[in-house]
Amino acid sequence: MKFLTAAAAAAFALALAGPAAAAVTVKNTSAGEFTIGVDLGNSEKIETIAAGKEVKVDCPEGCGITGPWGFSWKVKGDDVISSNGQSLISVQEPGEKK
Repeated sequence: MKFLTAAAAAAFALALAGPAAAAVTVKNTSAGEFTIGVDLGNSEKIETIAAGKEVKVDCPEGCGITGPWGFSWKVKGDDVISSNGQSLISVQEPGEKK
């Protein structure tokens, strides 16, 4: 009986937590830092990414990411963007081999 009570409590806690946040990862593969702009629709923010580092951007309903590649890239979910600081190298969508 204790197991059923604990299982029910855990299920309830997970239901309250809601779905996991969708975070887009932007990786900087260059030797220098660069800046990206994040367009969330009704708000925008700027992120600086140090050389060889990455940032995760909450993007629950999709957003546009603009960077040194010179145009806005529409991303969603758990996409991963890699850039060498000059061009957009790759975009991996969830479910693709990494």
